[in-house]
Amino acid sequence: MVDKIYGIGVGPGDTDLLTLKAVNVIQNADTIFVPISKEGKASVAYDIIKTIIPENKKVVELLFPMSKDVEFLQKHWNNAAEKVMKENGTVAVVTIGDATLYSTFSYVWHIFTENKIDVEIINGISSPFAAAGVLNIPLVEGDEKLAILPQGKDLERYLEEFDTLIVMKTNDLEEKLKNLKDKKDNYLVGVVNRVTSNTQKTALGKIDEIDFEPFKDYLSLAIIKKLK
Repeated sequence: MVDKIYGIGVGPGDTDLLTLKAVNVIQNADTIFVPISKEGKASVAYDIIKTIIPENKKVVELLFPMSKDVEFLQKHWNNAAEKVMKENGTVAVVTIGDATLYSTFSYVWHIFTENKIDVEIINGISSPFAAAGVLNIPLVEGDEKLAILPQGKDLERYLEEFDTLIVMKTNDLEEKLKNLKDKKDNYLVGVVNRVTSNTQKTALGKIDEIDFEPFKDYLSLAIIKKLK
């Protein structure tokens, strides 16, 4: 049975953004578990850490499929958690971004804690913070308010209430923003795809100045700031 589980956020894409603690734990763990969304598909988290993994280190894939069927997902979360808990020694379960923000690790964290396993979370740089950095804009200042929306639901209402919005999935964001009509010029929008990776794409401007087509990929996000 496993002795200790580390849930490690490995950041948004650039290996240089790994924390020193993350590198230390990954290199010294007995086993490293990496998430995949489909059998045979490359793991983004593994791609981030592969150059710092010692030779002959045991690396195991965990399947976290993309689906809206909660029962189907729970079955895979249970299978993944069982695989980790059966491992001997100290293990690292890695996830892109930060392990506490919309991460694959949170699905198995619940199961680990229910089984009273020793779990430690090691934070990583989350994609919203990395995106603000590459766009060279502050997220919030002073007493401004910030909200994170997973898919942009009720976007117009939140735009009224908050100074900055982060939208984590942007495949239908263009349609939502263009529905703002005469309010469109009131906002600065930054969009980023695969932030800090070798294939990163960015755009920054008012709504009508941005081509949203390259930002409909799964690993895209938007930062929307109210202009003052």
